[in-house]
Parts: sequence; structure tokens; C-alpha cells
Amino acid sequence: MGDAARDPAALELLRVQRSRLADRMRPPWWYLTGIAIMYALVFAVPFTSRYLGVSIWPIFVAALTVACLLQWGMTRVTGIKVGFRNLRYPPAGRPVRIAIVVVSVAAIVTEHFLIDRGLIVAAIVVAALAVVAEVAATQAALRGIRQELRAGGGAA
Repeated sequence: MGDAARDPAALELLRVQRSRLADRMRPPWWYLTGIAIMYALVFAVPFTSRYLGVSIWPIFVAALTVACLLQWGMTRVTGIKVGFRNLRYPPAGRPVRIAIVVVSVAAIVTEHFLIDRGLIVAAIVVAALAVVAEVAATQAALRGIRQELRAGGGAA
């Protein structure tokens, strides 16, 4: 192991392999579209519970199904399985994961507040902006994973 750490050719080969691996984490067009659909389902909960009388469970099951299909598809396309990462590991991606949670909670609470006051158009705008923010946060999370792979992390 010590010899490989001092060999510049081996280190360069490792850097190239890490870069190739990171390049495979580029999401296909359908992944980000699916993420948008999944979050649209999530942010539709306040509307459906108020106006259609639908409980959270059918929408939760639909969103979870979309999420699982997206995860499976991304794994098949890239060859890399990126499971759920908690808020503690790795530290580099923590701000993005916290932002995803904060945007979700803030959007749903704000939608409920606006719907209760009869401001439906404002609630729709909040939901649409939240979907855009979540897609952007997902892109940032994937960018963080690529950077982590290039730096030699992600081995677990």
C-alpha cells in the first residue's frame, strides 16, 4: 500500500478513475422531471386534504413509489447506488440536506396557512416555488456527491 501512495502514475490513475466515476453521477432528464413530480405530489397534500378530502396516505404512497422508482432508475443508469444520506454524514452535503427539509416543512406550513385564509393563488405559487427549490437542491446534492467522489470520498 505504501508503494502505491508514492507512485505518481498510480495516483494519477486513481484520480482519473474517481473523475470518471463522478461523471457517471450526472442525472438523466427524466430524473429531475421525476423529482419535480414527486415534490409536486408532496406539496399537493394541503390542497387535496382541504378540497378533495383525500388523506395524506394515498399521496404519501404515490410520492414514495415515485421516489423508489427514481432511485432504482438512477442506480440502473449510473451503476452507482446512492442511498439515503442522513444529516450528519458526509459533512460536505449537510447544508443541502438541511435545506431540503427546511424548504419542505416551510412550504407545507405556508400552504396550509394561505389555504386557511382563502389565498389559493398564493398557496399555488408557494407550492410551485417549493418544487423549483427542491429540484435545485437535488441538483446541488448530486453536485456535492460528484465533488465528494472526485475528492476520494463516498466509499462506504
